[in-house]
Amino acid sequence: MMDTMDNNRQPQIYSFAGGEIDVWLDPDGGICLQTRNEYQDPVELGEHEALELAEILTQLVREQRE
Repeated sequence: MMDTMDNNRQPQIYSFAGGEIDVWLDPDGGICLQTRNEYQDPVELGEHEALELAEILTQLVREQRE
């Protein structure tokens, strides 16, 4: 997983699956998930990546509630 942060109040973006999935908390409060691959194929996650994604989604829900 990679995460990026821009100092201009941009959301922190978490990247998974070699950069094929980005997840972030939108400033308006929604949780966004975007897949990025050339052919719009499904993204396959291994066990570790799926657990990591679930952990980030849980963290974003907590932040959203604050």
